[in-house]
Amino acid sequence: MNTREGFIVVGVDHSRPAVGALEFALDEAMAHGCAVEVVTAWLWSSPYEGMDHVTSIAEGQRIAAAVQDRVLRDVLEGRVERPAISQVVVHEDAGRALVERAEGARMLIVGSARKGAMKRAVLGSVSEYCLRHAPAPVVVVADAEAHRHRGRLGAIETAAGTANRPVL
Repeated sequence: MNTREGFIVVGVDHSRPAVGALEFALDEAMAHGCAVEVVTAWLWSSPYEGMDHVTSIAEGQRIAAAVQDRVLRDVLEGRVERPAISQVVVHEDAGRALVERAEGARMLIVGSARKGAMKRAVLGSVSEYCLRHAPAPVVVVADAEAHRHRGRLGAIETAAGTANRPVL
C-alpha cells in the first residue's frame, strides 16, 4: 500500500480503544478521500481469545485475522459510505509493525488503553512507541469510556513525530 498516495494506517486489536481508532480512521479517510490500511500485529503472547493454545504461526495468524475481520465488520455495519480498505495481519511486535506500515502514510492511528505501570514496564506501550518512531503524524485514540469514569476530558491526542499536542 505504500505506493499509493493518501492512505491512513490504523492498528486494530480487540480492545475498545482500537475500535475507536478504526472508527476515527474511517471517518478521516472519507473526509480526505483516502484509503485505510487496517493492521493487526500479534505475537505468541497476544491476548486474543484462543491465542493461549496456538501451536503454529499459521494458526495464530488465522485467529488474529478473525479478530480483525470481526472488529472491521462490526465497525462497518450501518456505514453507507466506505473508503477503500486493505487488511494486513503480521506476526510481529505491534509498535514496530505499525511504524513500518506508516511509511508514506498520511497518518497513523492507534488506540490507547490505560495499562498499569507494571504492564507498561513489561510489555511497553504501542502508542508510545508509535509516537516516538512513526514517520507520519500519529493520532492516539484513548478509551473514552475509561476517561469518563476517571473524570478526565479529551479522548483524542495527536502528535507529529514526538511532539504531543492535545486536541480540545
